[in-house]
Amino acid sequence: MSNTSTTAIAPTPASVADWLTGFLAELLDVTPEEIDPAAGLDLLGVDSATTLVICAKARDELGVPLRPREVFDNFTVDALVRHLTAPQPAGA
Repeated sequence: MSNTSTTAIAPTPASVADWLTGFLAELLDVTPEEIDPAAGLDLLGVDSATTLVICAKARDELGVPLRPREVFDNFTVDALVRHLTAPQPAGA
């Protein structure tokens, strides 16, 4: 009998913040230090097309489903990190 679990470990706020900041910096061609986690993503250059890329990458890289509406409802790095690391309802 194996003790291997198929349940993914939930991303931590720090790991998601690092990932999102690094990803946005690369995507927007700036340094991670230029990403203000409290600034609106639109001020950083995120638009609707970029939002779709964020959603796809969050799913692929973090294993977390993310819809564009959720990005727009949590439109700073800090808010998006809180959203992505919040406990998910059963069956989500």
